[in-house]
Amino acid sequence: MPLTEKINISAVIPTCNRKRSLMTLLDSLDHSIYPILEVIIVDSGDDPLVSEDYAAFSRLPIRYMRSERSVCIQRNLGIREARTPLIFLCDDDMEVPADYLQRLVKHLEAHPEAGAVSGLVLQKEKGVWQAGYPVRSASELVRKFIFQHGIWGEIECPDNFLLRRIKHYYQRKGNHISRAGWPVITHFSGDYFTTPVYTLCASLVKKDWLKNSPYDEALDRNGIGDNYGVAMGFPVIGIHILPHAVVYHYRDEINRLHHSLSYVRRVLALDYFIKTRKELKHIRKGWLLWSLIGNFFSAALGRDKAMFFSTIKIFRLVAFGPNPYQQATKNKQRITEPTL
Repeated sequence: MPLTEKINISAVIPTCNRKRSLMTLLDSLDHSIYPILEVIIVDSGDDPLVSEDYAAFSRLPIRYMRSERSVCIQRNLGIREARTPLIFLCDDDMEVPADYLQRLVKHLEAHPEAGAVSGLVLQKEKGVWQAGYPVRSASELVRKFIFQHGIWGEIECPDNFLLRRIKHYYQRKGNHISRAGWPVITHFSGDYFTTPVYTLCASLVKKDWLKNSPYDEALDRNGIGDNYGVAMGFPVIGIHILPHAVVYHYRDEINRLHHSLSYVRRVLALDYFIKTRKELKHIRKGWLLWSLIGNFFSAALGRDKAMFFSTIKIFRLVAFGPNPYQQATKNKQRITEPTL
């Protein structure tokens, strides 16, 4: 039986004031080898789309709806409205190669235990498309190990006795969550690899998984940290990542936060999930605070004033509370926007 008769896919795309990027994405999806049953665009922008905007994409059955501005609310709305058991979660500033969905579906058919699968998400760094941030210096590796910081890239620094011990530690642990709660992804090889947390901006995920672990609507409008919370609620640990399937993330600057504010909200989201998710009950606040002390020294040495003062603020909030996201959830509020 052909693949097209086995699995139907709904694409869910939240968008806000990024019409040019959205049109680029739709054009790439229009050329997909694997057919998409429906494309659900959930728009919170100031200039609503009209049918003429996407009339050229004749192969895409587009459903368009409006929403209040919150990427988490928008995604949840699209997921609820989807008519298929498999959701293609996609940001509006992506470019999806024609064979991308076909590769992901073939993997799901070969691995029915998987409920979430993605290719490598490439971002342009200094003019080069790359999937991670390799650790190439000994001092960086030692710092990340001591403070249990996250790693999103392979370890490529030189060898000596101490570094071999640290490398062995990461080899033994594999892709995991650090003691402080940060994602550690150091293994990118093989036909596929698994990781407890990955960006879901171009992923196929079972709808049931997403309904049981929805995007947290207490988070800020940009959804900083949202994929972490969703992945922690999946019934099976391990998102499958295919190194041979790649997708391009252009990181449109429209609506993007300053890095120091994004950092504050990401730490607050992690602290919130540690306090509220049973899957993270083994993470101790002391380790998270210790990791922030490491960030404090890094910002000081790098003379990054914005990050320096942001780390002081976030350290106080994590140490003494209250966490604004936790307070919002307690009061049944949505869309909390912590400031610096």
